[in-house]
Amino acid sequence: MASEDRKTYGQMCALAMALDRVGDRWTMLIMRELLGGPARFSELKEGLPGIATNLLTTRLRRLELDGLVRRSGGYNTTYSLTTIGSGIRSALHELGQWGFNLGPMGDAAPLTSARSLAMPLQSILGSIRAEMGDAEHFVVELEVDGSLIELILADGLTATARPAVDADSRARSTVAKISALLLSAEHNAATVEHVDGDEAATAALSELMATAAQMATAQV
Repeated sequence: MASEDRKTYGQMCALAMALDRVGDRWTMLIMRELLGGPARFSELKEGLPGIATNLLTTRLRRLELDGLVRRSGGYNTTYSLTTIGSGIRSALHELGQWGFNLGPMGDAAPLTSARSLAMPLQSILGSIRAEMGDAEHFVVELEVDGSLIELILADGLTATARPAVDADSRARSTVAKISALLLSAEHNAATVEHVDGDEAATAALSELMATAAQMATAQV
């Protein structure tokens, strides 16, 4: 619903109607964070360095009014995507893959939290995994600076900022190492460290990251 303080394209166009809701600066990055799972306000702020507190509050309120985000938990309020809000997942993944092919515009700051890594990893590595056509199914629990990301390697790759269920392997990395991969194609054997479980599962994840680095290097 439009209001006096909101701009709208005013076009009977599906893309315009989507951008009326999510086209403001920071909005899609907030949704990127929430694709990793429910988050507290402080967690969203951590993953979005540079956003003003009042602007984050405004964007969340608008997303809630539009039925894309819900609040729960009372004093310990958490934010999560609604069913219709979660429907943006595939669009953001495609947009993220397109952005990866373009590379950064000028100086790009590294990602700052494990939650921020979940969607870019799914977008970039998922499409590579799908193109490889690897039929083997693996679940890897990746510890990133103390936070856990569940990576499900199937036809593509699904990443969620939560402990893995029935993980085939557990691996370890850091925000700095993965950011270096995403921003500057820096990858080596130490990017992902195998902790325990099936080494083939960890190796499959490492192979995906190496392929992503090779693709990024070729684009330079």
